Amino acid sequence: MGISDVKQHHTIWTPELVELSMPLAGIARRCVARIIDQTVLAGIYVVLIIMAVMNIFHNYTASVLVSLVLFVLADFIYFWAFHAFMNGQTPGKKLLGIRVVTPRGGRINLVTSLIRSLFNIADVMLFAGGVSSLMILGTEQEKRIADFAAGTIVVRDR
Repeated sequence: MGISDVKQHHTIWTPELVELSMPLAGIARRCVARIIDQTVLAGIYVVLIIMAVMNIFHNYTASVLVSLVLFVLADFIYFWAFHAFMNGQTPGKKLLGIRVVTPRGGRINLVTSLIRSLFNIADVMLFAGGVSSLMILGTEQEKRIADFAAGTIVVRDR
């Protein structure tokens, strides 16, 4: 089958009583997509580090602090913008054929993407993603902290 056998599905019933089923992404696809996205972000981080090393800010402490803030901002903007403007897909998700959607299967909006990105930063900073990995494995709809906060699910494209 591929990177992971999808066993879980998210089911929606339409007002006409038609059942729609969306396969959930699974932890393997989500982890590989995250690795791809973090690799892209690593390139951005390298530029920020070079700026700090070149001492663009003319003060080592300020350079380090500004670089750290820029790392967090880069991470936030990357996930927020891709999810909001690229149909719920970052480059990693697109390559793996998965996307973030609403529980009804629709596109997420700017606010939903904002909430998801804020909780993403909190999750990574506080728990290094460990709690979210356990949540994906332990919840029926494979939701992590950001998914619960934003009311989203991650599904496979068909």
